[in-house]
Amino acid sequence: MSKKKRKRVKEPESPIAGFIRRHPKLGRRLGITAALAVAALAFWFVADPLGGGLTAIDENGEEVRAGIIDGEPNAKARTGRPAPNFLLPDYERQAVRLDQFQGKVVFINFWASWCGPCEREMPFIQQVAEQFPDDVVVLALNRGESKGIATGWTRSRNFREDLPNFYWLLDARESVFREYQRGSGMPQSYFIDRNGIVRDTIARGMEYDEMLIIVQSTINASVSSPPNN
Repeated sequence: MSKKKRKRVKEPESPIAGFIRRHPKLGRRLGITAALAVAALAFWFVADPLGGGLTAIDENGEEVRAGIIDGEPNAKARTGRPAPNFLLPDYERQAVRLDQFQGKVVFINFWASWCGPCEREMPFIQQVAEQFPDDVVVLALNRGESKGIATGWTRSRNFREDLPNFYWLLDARESVFREYQRGSGMPQSYFIDRNGIVRDTIARGMEYDEMLIIVQSTINASVSSPPNN
């Protein structure tokens, strides 16, 4: 006797599967949308687009707003004038204020990951910090990028993060850069004397020898001496 073939019982189709089968284009679009949403969430958590750029944690453990502080409206950084005071977070979100370095020469450098000359001069800037550990503080301000992008750039190039007089800071909303900037070119550097006066500004990349000359001049400057032009 021949065996009769059993008919396979078809499983009932779910409403969602049926909808997708009847509307294949819409199903693909939903899949693409879901993938984009997952990618956006991954970027948010990994790259940290705010990068701690809006607030920082002060010495009391309290959250404080980042940006220009204690200054007059539109008080731009200009040679011979007091440098606009600011507070920004470092890579660990700890608050760093410009005025905490009164009595030191401060070398402010604005940089960005897309700036080729920034990458070229950064080793020279770190050499300056190493050469003047007692007299000079370097504040390296990332301009307008996330914490993830900034730290990725720094660490992929093996720049030092352990120098006690060198601070990597995040100016995510460019609030400080707007008060300091000279045009839109990058990098931009500002040399501030022991009394908080802007002594020199450079709106381009520099060589090591040029940095040394300006830093030494700023170290020797006093309130009564004329600032560099």
